[in-house]
Amino acid sequence: MECRKSQILIIELVIVIITIATALLLQHFTGNFPLDIFAFPLNIVAIVLWLAAIYVIYNNRNNSLVAQSLLSMRATWLSLGSMVATGIYLGLQREPNATSWLVVVGILFTLTHLMLVTLRGWRTPKGIRWRFTLLHAGLIVALGAGFWGAPDRVQLRTALTLEQPTDLAYHMDGIATKLDHTLTLHDLTAEYNTNGTPTHFEAEVVIDNKTVTLRVNHPYNRTLGEKIYLVSVSDNPESTTPYCIVEIVREPWQWLSLVGIVMLLTGAVMLFVRGPRHQANIEKK
Repeated sequence: MECRKSQILIIELVIVIITIATALLLQHFTGNFPLDIFAFPLNIVAIVLWLAAIYVIYNNRNNSLVAQSLLSMRATWLSLGSMVATGIYLGLQREPNATSWLVVVGILFTLTHLMLVTLRGWRTPKGIRWRFTLLHAGLIVALGAGFWGAPDRVQLRTALTLEQPTDLAYHMDGIATKLDHTLTLHDLTAEYNTNGTPTHFEAEVVIDNKTVTLRVNHPYNRTLGEKIYLVSVSDNPESTTPYCIVEIVREPWQWLSLVGIVMLLTGAVMLFVRGPRHQANIEKK
């Protein structure tokens, strides 16, 4: 038995090393993960195939070394370590690169482990374990929405000049696209240093016939999945044609992330409320 455990550990270690090495080689020779390829509807197809693979793995958990490894405590520690490492990696970057192969592999592994653990533990002979299920399912939904929805994220920028409506914006690669609404700069307020650089600025922009005030880091939520940010203003206080740059970010999966967060918080509250009562029952026994 001990010999078999040692063999399993060695096999798992080899698989982890090969996976990391493959991700590093792909990153070096091909660049970032080709996120755009998996935009809707291919990300939906990928989710269906991923769930089908998890179903097959879970149904063969008693005889499959892969399933047993993915359901082990070692996999739990590995997924936690992967998320911590990913957070540190992204946090130390000036411009976080969430599309590197290592990040994609790490998140996919964590999601797979969470799904298998949730399938194993969501129900007992006494019924559904609501706290466990809400906590784990909420984490899966919140993390999965960001992961699978990333290819559908759209980032656009456009320049607005005073009282000149526009419905044209540009992707980060310079490709123009037509908006389904118009943006009009109504007023611009800026405070400048002695060297002419702005220290504080805000813009009144007419969006959907509604005047809103945009400030840095204070976006306007046009819809649940679309936010409009103020990026910069003209840096010349004496300019006769004041303008500002706004950024439009569309995240159609954001609502699903919010659902996951609500589930996660609900499970945490249930765990907090139930915990002391459960402990009191144990002490009585």
